[in-house]
Amino acid sequence: MNNQTTQQNTKFDLYQNITDRIVMALETGTAPWLKPWSNTESKLTLPRNAISNRYYNGVNVLLLWLAAAENGYRQSKWITMKAANDLGARIRKGEKATLVVNYNPVEKEKLDEDGNVVLDDQGNPEMVRFSFIKNHYLFNIEQCENLPAQYYDVIDETQSQPEQQYQKFAEIRQIVEGINLTVEVKPSNKAFYHPKVDTVVMPEMKQFNSEEGFYSVLLHEMTHSTGHKDRLNREGITSGKAKFGNDIYAFEELVAEMGGAFLCAYLGFDTVPQNASYIESWIKVLKEDKRAIFRASGKAREACDYMLDTLKVMQQYERLNAA
Repeated sequence: MNNQTTQQNTKFDLYQNITDRIVMALETGTAPWLKPWSNTESKLTLPRNAISNRYYNGVNVLLLWLAAAENGYRQSKWITMKAANDLGARIRKGEKATLVVNYNPVEKEKLDEDGNVVLDDQGNPEMVRFSFIKNHYLFNIEQCENLPAQYYDVIDETQSQPEQQYQKFAEIRQIVEGINLTVEVKPSNKAFYHPKVDTVVMPEMKQFNSEEGFYSVLLHEMTHSTGHKDRLNREGITSGKAKFGNDIYAFEELVAEMGGAFLCAYLGFDTVPQNASYIESWIKVLKEDKRAIFRASGKAREACDYMLDTLKVMQQYERLNAA
């Protein structure tokens, strides 16, 4: 069998392809979730579907952020070729698509080792739920011609005003209150989350270069706190097995790093905390398990959604009290 036949028979491994993409970015020394802030030409938010305005989830956020940073896109909306054509637009000749994934949920009966259906205490079949993925291709709307003007966002070149900054910080404080988290601010040379007492310890505000710097680090630690047994019950927080340098510790830091970045983007921050010291351990985790980046990014988005859902509840509560 010649090399050409071997290559043709080699099945495309989507998990491995995307993991390699993330690892390559990490090996350059910059994490993919820092790309939007490392590109001085861009102030990106979470990527959205141009038609539905729905935010993309999980690893797709990283893949679209990477593509935007590498190509200098300033718009955060993405579209399929078919959707662009349906609007009377077209993708410019020579433009390349960005690979993302579609998640397809599956539910089936759980089987034991002998292939028999496992029943619960009520005699009903236990169900196993999982997702399989398939490749999907998107274009940034800047790659389109003749796309109707209403699909483009106005690019804000101005710096955030004091009242906008205050609103961001107020929302973070609402999340802290809503998830019933203790935040202790004191002179310290590091920020950390202490699971046993469910407390985040933060250095004093004056130890940071800006208020935004303080709050962006706080968001990272708040993401850790979502793993508490009374919240999302993540292994890296609740098992007691996370020790500095091991894979469980590295995985939890990966979740918090991405979760903090997702929140920074959602709230409109211009900076995000960087923990470059963990990059080597992240690369090790990802190289050993091609599905790790999918799990970590999924849990990061789960943590982000948990806090944003809490924010919505708190805001609704305040509106009712003000009425």
